[in-house]
Amino acid sequence: MEYDKETIKGSTDGYGRGVKFELTNGQVWEQTSADDEYLHQFMPEVLLDTAGNIGKLKINDMNGWVEVRRIL
Repeated sequence: MEYDKETIKGSTDGYGRGVKFELTNGQVWEQTSADDEYLHQFMPEVLLDTAGNIGKLKINDMNGWVEVRRIL
């Protein structure tokens, strides 16, 4: 399976319900699942598996995927 590769604009502290991920391509995705994981990173790569405005996102060096929805 092939995923979209993108980069988070700026820094992130990882996963948490309601966290917004702003990407360098201008898209903004919000985490909808309850998964929590902390890892501070600056401009990490992410993988996206999406269908329309919903999908899954995985930050490089993090353990799992989280559910997200596109808000911008």
